[in-house]
Amino acid sequence: MSFVLRSILSAEMYEYLEILNGAEKDTESYVSAFKSLDEYLLSIGLLEKSLPENVVQDWLKTLTISGTTRNYIIARIRCFSRYLIAIGIPSTEPDYARAHSTFVTYTFTDKEFAAIIDVADNATANAVKSETEHVFPVLLRILYGCGLRVGEALALRWEDIDLVSGIITLLETKNNKQRFVPMSSSLTILLKMYHERRFEGCSNTTLLFESAVNPGKPYLKNTFRDWFLRVMRQANISNERKKHFERCISTHTLRHYFTFKSFQKSEMEGRPFEESAPCLTAYLGHETFFSTEKYLTTDYTMYTDSQQRIATAIEHLFPEVSFE
Repeated sequence: MSFVLRSILSAEMYEYLEILNGAEKDTESYVSAFKSLDEYLLSIGLLEKSLPENVVQDWLKTLTISGTTRNYIIARIRCFSRYLIAIGIPSTEPDYARAHSTFVTYTFTDKEFAAIIDVADNATANAVKSETEHVFPVLLRILYGCGLRVGEALALRWEDIDLVSGIITLLETKNNKQRFVPMSSSLTILLKMYHERRFEGCSNTTLLFESAVNPGKPYLKNTFRDWFLRVMRQANISNERKKHFERCISTHTLRHYFTFKSFQKSEMEGRPFEESAPCLTAYLGHETFFSTEKYLTTDYTMYTDSQQRIATAIEHLFPEVSFE
């Protein structure tokens, strides 16, 4: 390794990094956190193999970083702390702090999304007729109906889809975690119809969204993005920032919309948010709930009441942590 750790816990830090490397996990963020913690432990002259709560909190107070970055570091230290405890070294798992993003997530209104679907199903939305009629409207519904990332959806193969149970198996994901995504019965039926109509007689087809231009390869993200933006314009939906730091609309906005609608559905069915939040995080493939929280902190005025209930639920789940 091209760095040197010298604190009382340096050996354990090296050992944990070796474990991560053996599991083919990315260690860059751990190295950064360990180097900072190691330097602090040296500066205070910690001589006992332990990681006390006051030491961790005092170290965190020395970091001049954003709330989001702080929580990434805390997540790494929490994992390391569990390792220390497992090998008999007293340690503490620091609590997460509420991270406040400067960005405002855009959320479609139901009327806007209905307009998007209407235009998407109209053959004039794209110059390439086959994409409009058979491919991209289906892709659009998968993104909204399952909350997938565009790359995850485009990588789907028919062997990943169980059209009997209505389950999608995701293998190529952002965090390299396999996950299972249930579909609604209507989406399952749609995929059956899509396969029969588009791939009739093509038994060797493996990809759901195989490119007509590059057989054997899925459509590019940019191809779908350009189509989606044309649909937006034809649906008369503005893509200009209404507020400072607000994100423009993109294909990823469909994932935000899915998340928000999932919250609303949970609320309407009487399920407490603290019960559904962990399931929603796992469903989306997020490592922690803080990533999911960003999707729910929309400032769209059509959902003011629901947004207040989200804020209240999140505050209950993750109270502010004071490092004073």
